[in-house]
Amino acid sequence: MICYVHSSFFAGSKGTYFLYYSSKQLLEENYTKIWDATYVNSAKASHTKSPIPSIFHRLSLPLWPNHFLTQLLTNHDCFRSYLHKMEKVPTPHCSCLEESERTVRHPMLECNLLYKERPTVLRNLPLPLILKYHINRVEVSRFFKTIFNMLQEQSEQDQIP
Repeated sequence: MICYVHSSFFAGSKGTYFLYYSSKQLLEENYTKIWDATYVNSAKASHTKSPIPSIFHRLSLPLWPNHFLTQLLTNHDCFRSYLHKMEKVPTPHCSCLEESERTVRHPMLECNLLYKERPTVLRNLPLPLILKYHINRVEVSRFFKTIFNMLQEQSEQDQIP
């Protein structure tokens, strides 16, 4: 990031401006490395680390956070594995043939009940590449929204009173 500081602030010295720019860039790089090390070494965010293994990878992605993307990356809200952990549903498993735990990954990439609706790109690529190259495609966004709406309806029906 380049920040312009009026020359009168540094009494007109171009060398001082260069020093300011270089220092700011070094600070940004060092704090990004610290942020990355903290993220990578943390025991938390295990669902987020699958599609986004590092902060450097996240910074390279064309992501604009919204409700659906946040749910996708955190495995919160309508996913049975999360609802089961919160003791709102009796089981974390999907009702499909695999009976896998219904995390973000399962309905988006694996569930056989959703195979026909799933865009082709989601059938063939790992999640980090989907986020990097295809997350903003209309058919992928539409599929995610459809899945979230379906899962929310199911979770409301499945919740323990």
